[in-house]
Amino acid sequence: MRLVEGREQSEKVYDRDPVEVALAYERAGARLIHVVDLDGAFLGAASANQKIIREIAASVKVPIEAGGGVRSLADIEFLLSHVGVRFCIIGTLAVEHPEIAAQALARFGDSIVVGIDARGSEVSIRGWTRAAEVSATDLARQMAELGATRIIYTDITRDGRLAGPNLEATREIAVAFGRATTASGGVSSLEDIADLCEIEPDGVDSCIVGKALYEGRFTLEAALSLKCCRRQPR
Repeated sequence: MRLVEGREQSEKVYDRDPVEVALAYERAGARLIHVVDLDGAFLGAASANQKIIREIAASVKVPIEAGGGVRSLADIEFLLSHVGVRFCIIGTLAVEHPEIAAQALARFGDSIVVGIDARGSEVSIRGWTRAAEVSATDLARQMAELGATRIIYTDITRDGRLAGPNLEATREIAVAFGRATTASGGVSSLEDIADLCEIEPDGVDSCIVGKALYEGRFTLEAALSLKCCRRQPR
């Protein structure tokens, strides 16, 4: 399922079997699969989707990166230890409770990925329904100081719109963070991925691709074959 700018009313279902989708990505050469529990993101509580994520993790050999509704150390430990994901994404938790984010980073190391989701320069939290009183660049610097090794930066206004990534904002966030940055939101073509490769020297080493694949804009095989991709679309 995909949303546009994270709005619940924009829901569009592409496939009813996420495990089969994950297996298809693995067969196409994916080396990491990104999963978001949308119910968890909006409800801020454990959802039935965790069972599905566990099934995905048990069915594929590639690592799973998952987020949505992660609000505590217990949530993180459950995803990593019991659901079987390799990387746990925290967003709202990092903003509302940076002290817990610091504990998580100290305890779980690079298994913690910080999601920075923003409209313009302002970070949004709790399923993108609330504005936080922190800018994306300030949050990136704060997370670097706490020891985060990777962030995912999402321009909410581009997410699900197939309008191309916000290259300048992505570059700015990556520079502020000073470490590995994954771009998210707006990728619609192989040219968009090539454009993101141009800011790899600034720290952008990967991107998340979703709707463009579901709608057949290009194949995962074609994306992975790009010479500029030292790592991979996520």
